[in-house]
Amino acid sequence: MDTSYRTGGVKYECLLFDMDDTLYPLSLGLNLFCRKNIQEYMLELLHIEESEVPKMCLDLYREYGTTMAGLKVLGYEFDNDEFHAYVHGRLPYEKLKPDPVLRNLLLSMPQRKIIFTNADHAHAVKVLNRLGLEDCFEGIICFETLNPPKQINCMDVPNDNHVLTDLTENGCFNSHPQILCKPSVEAFEAAIRIANVDPKKTVRLITFLESDMGRLLLLCGYLDMFWPFVFKTLGINS
Repeated sequence: MDTSYRTGGVKYECLLFDMDDTLYPLSLGLNLFCRKNIQEYMLELLHIEESEVPKMCLDLYREYGTTMAGLKVLGYEFDNDEFHAYVHGRLPYEKLKPDPVLRNLLLSMPQRKIIFTNADHAHAVKVLNRLGLEDCFEGIICFETLNPPKQINCMDVPNDNHVLTDLTENGCFNSHPQILCKPSVEAFEAAIRIANVDPKKTVRLITFLESDMGRLLLLCGYLDMFWPFVFKTLGINS
């Protein structure tokens, strides 16, 4: 069975999806709760001056892709799992509701579908479960995938019934001295290798994050990616 899809003569075989503020609407405000929790972590656990926290949080996000990555670059030492538990563990996940329209649309797409997120695996799984989309994706490329404590040769998958194409031919990823995350070119290159796809023919990145749109467009051009379906125009989750 041919699981590819053609648009304008181009054959697509794999779709990489952003998750937060993409599979659910930005208007739910989970990003604001995340920011609040990050700033509280910076204040309470890293003891950064309160007056400096808001600007520092935003500046690091803009410069390094995530505030967490920026804090590491600046030399702040903290446990990654502790940080994620603090930031995501207190989110109001009850705001996320099953989305049968999006689910049916995703299941109707024959291509391989993979989540690509800067978030940790536990958060990604919780979001997908809340949305009723846990079986719509082949796997999850997340924080732990790009920043493993030791060598790995496969991506985290939400369902044991879904396995990825053999990845060992393309090598493994070792611990990185700095956090690897979107929107860095290195993160996209790593995701492409991990997913074992050809970016010139098969990968489309799907994102609604307007603040990141410009730089993601540039990166997609750099990596010969093809720009996305925009579900927003279909009124999904509106």
